[in-house]
Amino acid sequence: MSHLVARPPQSRLWHHGPAVLAAAAVTVLLLSAPEAGSTTGAVLAVGALQLVLVLSWPIALVFRGYVGAALIGAGAAAAADVVIVRGTDDRASGTVDSGLFGSDDGLGPLAAVLALALVLAFVHQLTRRPPRRDVTDSLAGDVLLALAVVAASTYLVLFRLTDGPVLLETCVAAIGAAVVTGHLVDLVLPYPRIVDGVPRGLLGFVLGTAAAMLAAMYRGETDRLVEQLGAVILGGVLGGLACLIAIGASYAATERRGVVVAQSAVQAVLPFALAAPVAYLMSILVGG
Repeated sequence: MSHLVARPPQSRLWHHGPAVLAAAAVTVLLLSAPEAGSTTGAVLAVGALQLVLVLSWPIALVFRGYVGAALIGAGAAAAADVVIVRGTDDRASGTVDSGLFGSDDGLGPLAAVLALALVLAFVHQLTRRPPRRDVTDSLAGDVLLALAVVAASTYLVLFRLTDGPVLLETCVAAIGAAVVTGHLVDLVLPYPRIVDGVPRGLLGFVLGTAAAMLAAMYRGETDRLVEQLGAVILGGVLGGLACLIAIGASYAATERRGVVVAQSAVQAVLPFALAAPVAYLMSILVGG
């Protein structure tokens, strides 16, 4: 039987309120990493984000085989963080490994970890006890969790760039502003509705993206027109993407019968995790 079931509609306050608080907390957590100025602070911040995803994901979405999904997610998160930290240590010591996990590979090590996680997700489905119901639904839960936690490790790759701490601050501020503003606007005025039954509106998307642009420009702290334009573009891309991911998370929270608190955590954390690779690529394009 499918886990997509009809459920009584939540009040807008209960749907958006906890998500706003959680998104604000994640923003503060990730912004504290550049201020700490060390790789350890960044690893702890990203690790906390990944831990929240691993713990909340199975009970928020309630799919079959959720224990295996949590184990795969935890393993993928740990492996992704380790290979990035190893690359950082190699660079600091002047030892550059030209192999699979070399420090100059960019996102290459994360792609390798994700590929292994996908293989484990298929193995997990094959080893489930029969009857294996809702295989597609369960496999999707495995894969998306692995993708999210591995993507979050991209913040560590971003942090080790030349201007990494500043770029990380700008990206996190933009994503946080978009998610928080989008939820707040939809709490008050979720119109025009994107779809019936989901308390998300187009106005929240537009204002959330605009807030991300302003946040990126403010955190950039530059008076040069070209750099300000780059910050606006960075904020617009990340803000729009974060708002879209947050809206998708709201769809899942509305349709699934999971624990509401866990669903709020997923609504808050998922945009930060999935937007991380785009934040890295945009930082290279805009920040050079």
